[in-house]
Amino acid sequence: MRSPWGMTAAAAVSVSVMAVLAGCTTTDSAAPTSSPSASASTSQTPAPSTSAAAAPEQGADALASVDTIVVSATQLSLRAADSEVASIALVGTPLDDAVSTLTDVLGEPRPSDLEASSCVRAQTAWSWGDATRIGTPDLHTDDGTLSFGTNETAVATTDGRSVRIETLTGEAVGDSVAPLDEALDATVKDDFATAPDQELLSIVYDLVRNPQVDSGDYRPYGASVYSEKGVIESIQGPNEIKSDC
Repeated sequence: MRSPWGMTAAAAVSVSVMAVLAGCTTTDSAAPTSSPSASASTSQTPAPSTSAAAAPEQGADALASVDTIVVSATQLSLRAADSEVASIALVGTPLDDAVSTLTDVLGEPRPSDLEASSCVRAQTAWSWGDATRIGTPDLHTDDGTLSFGTNETAVATTDGRSVRIETLTGEAVGDSVAPLDEALDATVKDDFATAPDQELLSIVYDLVRNPQVDSGDYRPYGASVYSEKGVIESIQGPNEIKSDC
């Protein structure tokens, strides 16, 4: 697979959100059975929220104080300083509920109607900033799981805040991928051997499952990053790498 912003045909950072981020839209208006996971990567996923899009008792005022979104394989943790204000379970949450909560955090989104393609299901996704989007499942996201992704470090809100989007260990777009590369086993990575000069690397940093398709062929699925020349270019949660798409 080659992503819309320059990945090789072997690359599979999740076409789904990558395609969405790169503009596979027709309009953009204002208004496997799982195999046991590889032993190399231990999930750091926080316990999923018990409610679909759990706003705390403080309501929208508290959500308006959020300065960080932490992306795991099962949820978005909405944080103010070091405290979690709310969370959005990525599994089982209706898209409308997730969009409503993120609207309280980031401001009004833009709808994007996506046409079906070989790797993307037809749907309406929602976006903030330049390229931060959430949508329903595509061909690399499990049914019943929302597909979230960004290729920007932070989203500027209409009320003047900046909301940073991070991995579980604090990396954001623009940061070095080296800490994740050093911390995780090769079974949850794809270094795109067909394009060594581009120094491409995908890493599933929060593993959900690692299905074996054919003997020796593993396709890690979970929250991931994609990097070029050592710099993180996108954060996705969750998706599958090493796919055929």
